[in-house]
Amino acid sequence: MRTANVLFMRNRRHIMENLHLPQIFQSGMTLQRRAPVCIWGRAQSEARVTIRLAGNTVHTVASEGAFSAYLPPMEAGSGLTLTVSTDKETITIDDVALGEVWLAGGQSNMEYLLRDDAEVAGEMQVNLPEVRCYEVPKVVYPGQENDRDYSAVGVWRRARGEEAKYFTAVGYYFAKKLHAELNVPIGIINLTWGGTSASAYMREDYLTGALKPYLDRAAEAQAKLDPVSELERYRKLQKHLDDLHFDNSVSNLAPMQPDPSMMAFMAEMGELFLSRYSPFRPCGLYETMLKPTSPYTISGVIWYQGESDAAYADTYELLMQRMIACWRTLWKAELPFLIVQLASFEEMMERLDFVPIRAAQERLTKSCGKVWLACAMDAGMRYDIHPKHKRPIGERLALQALSKVYGRAILADSPALEGAKREGDTLVLHFAHAGEGLALRGETPETLELIVDGVEQNAFSASVDGNELRITSPEIADAKTVTLAFCQHPFCIDNICNCAGLPMLPFVYTWNA
Repeated sequence: MRTANVLFMRNRRHIMENLHLPQIFQSGMTLQRRAPVCIWGRAQSEARVTIRLAGNTVHTVASEGAFSAYLPPMEAGSGLTLTVSTDKETITIDDVALGEVWLAGGQSNMEYLLRDDAEVAGEMQVNLPEVRCYEVPKVVYPGQENDRDYSAVGVWRRARGEEAKYFTAVGYYFAKKLHAELNVPIGIINLTWGGTSASAYMREDYLTGALKPYLDRAAEAQAKLDPVSELERYRKLQKHLDDLHFDNSVSNLAPMQPDPSMMAFMAEMGELFLSRYSPFRPCGLYETMLKPTSPYTISGVIWYQGESDAAYADTYELLMQRMIACWRTLWKAELPFLIVQLASFEEMMERLDFVPIRAAQERLTKSCGKVWLACAMDAGMRYDIHPKHKRPIGERLALQALSKVYGRAILADSPALEGAKREGDTLVLHFAHAGEGLALRGETPETLELIVDGVEQNAFSASVDGNELRITSPEIADAKTVTLAFCQHPFCIDNICNCAGLPMLPFVYTWNA
């Protein structure tokens, strides 16, 4: 053991003294087209570093053992070679592509792999070598790389056959559609960890004011832990998690009833949830996963998260505003964010209410620039928090990218309520983004609640006509206030869509005489 440790330290000194690139720089990588591309790494101080790609050459000098430089904007291409060299050594990276690079972030629904998707069998015949995905290794404390098996991550994979199974499913369908439409290489950086709050991906100084309780809860939890045994306890917990063989492809059709051993495990997880070594603690993954990745030039972010912040929905809009600001500061760019509005869901092991989170996600698109929404209401399952059909979600994100980022004149937004008027005994609601008209999946709109002058009405009719939803009841004719609520339950059926098949956004609207 002593010999191995000595060899490791020698190796580490060698890396620090000589030319070294981050793990994400490897054969098969995709770099961002039409933008300055950051190349960074380590080298001996004062060493002159030369970077070459696609006929472009830049030089820089390492300072304090590190270097970074920007290649000029380049057009799309593939089969390229990147070289980074000093006067003593050269690193050569083959099969480099230039195209569109997007970071896929969030928790388990973005982490969810294509191998578990309901449509994976049909994707195994796909051969798209210019669609690629890199999964950032899940590391949350120094030295964890020695505690877990990372052999399946930290590599660039191509969308062909078995390799495609290890893409984030949402990222795969997003990239596949972008590639078909833009005809350029597409790269996805999968930076996710199931069960995480958005606070895990932020710098501490952004968690102030109404968001300080995130830090306070962590400090309180950590104060109860013995620092001597805390790391070893967390290692055992993580090993237990890694050894679990949970088949995510199987739909959960009823609430789960954990057995005594699972209850004991959950109790231990609860005690260590905000541990100094836990990925769920605030700011942890910002330091260990996001910040080391951040110089990598990207076009934007697709984000699927919010489930783990449902208990604090009243501050979620602010949390996301701060997180987005933090990331934009880190990248020094006004990154576009395409976010998934959480799908319909009720209970897995405990009842959860995502209605307030969905509302906060929609408000975020109005309060924060360059943030757009992809509604997933119709993709949800009552007793499974992980929708098994990720294709519509990924493709809707791609529609938003094509419309908002790439300037395509297409319908990419879900129908959104604009206003209403009364016509006799009918309340007529008008919607933006209806396209050629609203449509029903079924005979009549579902999950609608009508309240007239404070009294809920059970007998009313509802229909769609063009960009209008028409609600008819005799009680409406002389009403002073009429409230209509659509999809305001944790699990509900969203069966109204526009001509592009995009489901209507949930809403509550009150009309006053």
